[in-house]
Amino acid sequence: MTAARRSNLHPVPVSLISTRLSQNATLLREESSAAMSEMRAQAQQLHALQYYGEVHVGTPPQRFTVIFDTGSGQLMLPSARCSSQACRKHQTFAVQRSSTAIPVGWADQPLQKANGDFDRDTTVVSFAAGDAVGQFVRDKVCLGTACAFADFVEMTEESKEPFAAAEWDGVLGLAQSLNENTEFNVAQNLLKGGLYDGTMKKPVFSVYLGRKVEDEAEITFGDYHDSRMSSALHWINVSKEGYWQFQFDDITVDGKTTGLCAKHAEKRCQAVLDTGSSLVMGPREDLDAILELLTFKEGTQMPCAASRHFPKLGIRIGTQNFEMEADEYIDRSDPEQADGQGTCWAQLMPVGDTGRGAIFVLGMPFLRAFYTVYDVEAKRMGIARAKHKSKQVIADAGAQVKLVSLRPAGTDLQGKATSRMSNDGKDGSK
Repeated sequence: MTAARRSNLHPVPVSLISTRLSQNATLLREESSAAMSEMRAQAQQLHALQYYGEVHVGTPPQRFTVIFDTGSGQLMLPSARCSSQACRKHQTFAVQRSSTAIPVGWADQPLQKANGDFDRDTTVVSFAAGDAVGQFVRDKVCLGTACAFADFVEMTEESKEPFAAAEWDGVLGLAQSLNENTEFNVAQNLLKGGLYDGTMKKPVFSVYLGRKVEDEAEITFGDYHDSRMSSALHWINVSKEGYWQFQFDDITVDGKTTGLCAKHAEKRCQAVLDTGSSLVMGPREDLDAILELLTFKEGTQMPCAASRHFPKLGIRIGTQNFEMEADEYIDRSDPEQADGQGTCWAQLMPVGDTGRGAIFVLGMPFLRAFYTVYDVEAKRMGIARAKHKSKQVIADAGAQVKLVSLRPAGTDLQGKATSRMSNDGKDGSK
């Protein structure tokens, strides 16, 4: 009997690492993943906003709620074998209840059935402020009527944070190619299979997030919708495979160029579209300069009146300038003082080195302002100004997932208790 091997795996972003891979490649991937994981964890601690929806796994299907995360690379679900208290509060995947489930032995042999529980990779997962341990399983994964076979992580241990209090069960990674084997890329397998059987029209998925927490949101596999766009779709090629990463030319403030990208020479600035990040993040030197241009003189918070004007913040790609209005990147607290002063907070976070050089992470402030499309075949992204006042009508909603938006109860900028906010109707918001 072979002893189980243990491989470190960081799914925010998720990287599939096996001891059978070269040691140097493993170390490089771990360092990069760990840096991005820590960065995104800090963002969630500061501004906890999440979007999640349904996925069905196995035969007969077992239902789960998952975060759809373009910054990680595979599906992770709690296991029925998990004894952690955090697992007991969620739906768990039971291998024995699925006639199509195949326990997988090793990460680098994704189609090979395990000989037994002791002859399997054991994966350590770092996620947000906590971690989990799991093993690999292959089974049918379905979004609506679209299904494909894929490998995923069955988590057998979960830390209390962040899993115990989470309203979602797991994470479905949508990154472009963070995994060594395509069998772990659920989105790619769904789209490929859907194109073959006719359930998918295009090799793409698209993301629409409402302007406010209470507004509707959705992710669509196999197509995108003109009714969600108020401008033409602008396509941008992936500049470096792994994340949905692209190159841009400059950052603008009220339409004026800042020249901050010029120092990075031919690489200019790099950015990642990340549905798992609740803030816009970037190199500390650059973000500090931007905050000052946005009139935030000391960090990301400042006292301000309700009438206080702030400039637009833009990302320039060639001749296209994608601008966020002030209310799309700034939170305001209600004024309590007699002079009408409240607090304004820029949803920007300066960070250190990510392991991928100087890179900006465009999280929810940007993704709520713009409708985004991800082409897994052509390796490109489409960006258009989101149209928030229309209701989406889908003729064939088989591969469309409605997203629940959630801002958990906590504290506001002034340290005061806040109530849960969501578009699911449980808190009276709908």
